[in-house]
Amino acid sequence: MDSLGLRRSEVKRLIDMERDLNVLDWIKNVLSAGPLSKEMAEDMLRVAGLSDEDIAAGRTYSVDEVRQWMAGQKRKA
Repeated sequence: MDSLGLRRSEVKRLIDMERDLNVLDWIKNVLSAGPLSKEMAEDMLRVAGLSDEDIAAGRTYSVDEVRQWMAGQKRKA
């Protein structure tokens, strides 16, 4: 089986195992969407990957640090 066939098999297996209707609806929307929506989904996956890398590298902020930053943004607006 070629690479595409293997990936399709794996995706089908994962879909068959999924029980959350929201997840299945999201998958349906992504797969049936036009090119712009697919670009947006790819971008979200890219950003999620970057977030995972940041978390693994310890580049995170505490809740208090985020609150302080948000309060500073409010004052600027």
